Amino acid sequence: MKKILLGFIAMLISTISFSQKIHFNYTDSTKSSYDLEDVRKITFEGDVMNLHLLDGSLYAWNVSTIGNYEYEETPLNTQELLNKANAWNLSVFPNPTSTNLNVSFNLPKADEMSIALYDLQGKVVLEKKLGTKAMGKYQEVLNISALPNGIYVCRISGVHNSITKQIIKK
Repeated sequence: MKKILLGFIAMLISTISFSQKIHFNYTDSTKSSYDLEDVRKITFEGDVMNLHLLDGSLYAWNVSTIGNYEYEETPLNTQELLNKANAWNLSVFPNPTSTNLNVSFNLPKADEMSIALYDLQGKVVLEKKLGTKAMGKYQEVLNISALPNGIYVCRISGVHNSITKQIIKK
């Protein structure tokens, strides 16, 4: 049961164009629901399932107490996807640049973040793991002076969402 449940949830978390929830119905007739967007990871210790949320909360229960679970998926429309992207308010500057690239963003909710630069062949040429960040405004500086001149894609990623901007190294 736990392998099937873990595989199912991992597959669901990888999709971002849908609002996703998982509902647990327990053998004692209680219920709980979670937005998959808020789930950081799921771990198992024996028959105990640990649900780690991005806000730092941890929920644990014995797998045998889960009577069944249901998955709910609601498609996001184009406006909702744009609103999610705009909420990040991502800015990369100066652009073009020859030395330092400032990456400024607003994080709408806590998430485990990283920034990566890709060349036009899709190869990661620079990566900076930021760790778990709380909701708020952030600015990171990337030294790109060692990179060859050219066009790159800057991608800032959380567990469930990412956004990209094109930059020019001169």
